[in-house]
Amino acid sequence: MTDWYTENRQNRQLEELRDEMSQAMYEASNLRSRLSQVQGGLESRLGRLATAFDAFVELSDIRYELIGFADAAELRRHAGQVLSALASGEQPPAPVRQVPGYWLAPALTALRALADDAIAPTAVATGAGVGEAPGAADPAGAGDALGEAMKLDERRTAVFLCLALASLGRRNQVQVDWLETAFGSIATDWTVTRVQRALWTTGARGGFGVEGQNLSVDRLQAQVTGSSTNWLEAVESRATPVATTGPNFVEITPFAKAQARLRRIRAAVETITGDTAVLEPDRDLAYAAGEPDPDSTSALLRTLISEGSDPERAPLARVAELRAKITDTAEKDNGSIEDPAGTIEDLLKADLRGADEPHLAATALRVVAGGVLANAEELAKTASSPSPHQVTSEIDWQQITLTADGPDQQSMTTASANISSSAPSLSVNDLAGPLTYAGVGALVGIGLGLLHWFWILVGLASVVFGLYQYWRARTRAAQAKAEATARIATLRENATAAAAELATYQSQHANRTATITTDLDQLRKHLAA
Repeated sequence: MTDWYTENRQNRQLEELRDEMSQAMYEASNLRSRLSQVQGGLESRLGRLATAFDAFVELSDIRYELIGFADAAELRRHAGQVLSALASGEQPPAPVRQVPGYWLAPALTALRALADDAIAPTAVATGAGVGEAPGAADPAGAGDALGEAMKLDERRTAVFLCLALASLGRRNQVQVDWLETAFGSIATDWTVTRVQRALWTTGARGGFGVEGQNLSVDRLQAQVTGSSTNWLEAVESRATPVATTGPNFVEITPFAKAQARLRRIRAAVETITGDTAVLEPDRDLAYAAGEPDPDSTSALLRTLISEGSDPERAPLARVAELRAKITDTAEKDNGSIEDPAGTIEDLLKADLRGADEPHLAATALRVVAGGVLANAEELAKTASSPSPHQVTSEIDWQQITLTADGPDQQSMTTASANISSSAPSLSVNDLAGPLTYAGVGALVGIGLGLLHWFWILVGLASVVFGLYQYWRARTRAAQAKAEATARIATLRENATAAAAELATYQSQHANRTATITTDLDQLRKHLAA
C-alpha cells in the first residue's frame, strides 16, 4: 500500500514537472519569435532612417544649388497666382522679375494680354502689336513676348497657351498652329503622352473650339485608319441588351445574332450621338485651384509650370525623389508632361465605354466612325443572308433534317428506327432466367417431393419466383415499347413545329432585310454627322 502511494505521488510530480517544462519551452519559443520580429523591425527602421538621412543631406546640397534659381521659383509661384486671378476674374498681380532664358515669363505676358483682350489672336500668332493689325507696332510688347517665348521653348509655350486659354474659357483664342506644335508627333506604337492626352480630352470637351476639336480627331484618325481593331464591343457596351430572335438552328443562329448585334450597335451609337451635353463645353475645364484630377487641364498646367527652366529641371526632379524618400511615400512627384498616358486603342475604348464622359465618347466615336461602320456593314451582310433551304436540328437526341415543307421523311424514319431499337422485344436471354427458375423448381418439387414435403414447398417457391421474373420482363418490354412509341410521336410533333418555324423565318426574309437596311442607314447617318 505504501509503495503504491509513493509511486503514484512520484508519477504525479513527474507529470506536473513535464507540464511546467512544456510551458516554459513554449514561452521561450514565443519570446525568441518576438525578439526576432523586434530585431527585424529595428533593422528596417534603422535602414529607413539611414536612407532618409542620406536623402536629407543630398537635399540640403541641392537646395543650396537651387538658391541660384530663386527668381525662377518666384516666377512659377507668380504664374500660379496669375492663373488663379484670371480664373476668378480678379486683377492679376504685377509682373515679377524676368528670368533670362526662361520661356515662362514671356509666355505669361502673352497670356495676360490675351485674357485682357488687349491683343488680337492673329497679332499674337504672328508677333504683331497689341490692338494692331499684323505687322504693326507693338507698344505693349505682347507680340514680341510671344515670339521670344516661342524661340526659347516653342513646344512648352504652345502647350501652356493652349491649356491656359482653354481653362480660362478663351477657346476661340487658341490658334490651330499652337495646337499642332503642342500635340507633336505620336509614337509608332500608338502610345500618347500625358500632354497629348490632355490636349485630346480638352479638345473633346470643347476647350479649343470646333477647329481645335477637329484637329485632335484628324490626328487620331490618321493613326487608326487601316487598323484591324474591331471597335464594336466597346461601342455596343453603351446599349441595353437586345435578345436574339429567330429559330434556334445552328445554321441560322449566326444570322439572328448578327441582326441583334447590329440593333445594339445602332442603339449605342444613337445613345452616344444623342447626348446634348456635348453641344456645350464641359464645365470641368475651368481652372481649378487646390488638387484637381491628375489628368485634368489644370493639373497638366501645374505640372508644366513646376518642371522649371532647363538648367533646374533635373535638380527639381531629384528634389521630388528625395522628398519621397524622406517622407517614405510611394509617389515621387507629379511626373512629367511627357510620361506615357496609354495607347490610343485602349484610351479610345475606355472613352467609348464611359457613360459619364459624353464629350470623350462622342469624340472617340468620331475617330473610329470608319471602323465602326465597316464592322457594322459586315454584320449587316451576315444578318441579311438568305435562310438555307434545309437545316439539321437535334430533336430528342436525334438529328432531323428540316425544310419549309416539313421534316425530311428519311431522317424521320432513321430517327424512329433508332428510338424503336432502344426498346427491343423479349429475347431468349430475357426469358432464360425466369424459365430456369421455373424448371428447376418443378424438378425439385417432383423429384425430391416424394422424399419430404419440404422440397415440394421449395420447388413451388422457385416456380413462383420464375413466373414473377417472367412477368417483370414482359412488363418492362411493354413499357419500353410504349415509351418508344410516345417518343416517336413527340419527335414528329416537335419536328413539325420546328419546320414551321423555319418556314416562318424564310417567309420573313424581306421584312428582315428591310429592318437591317434601315438600321445600317441610320448608322451611316449618325456616324457621318
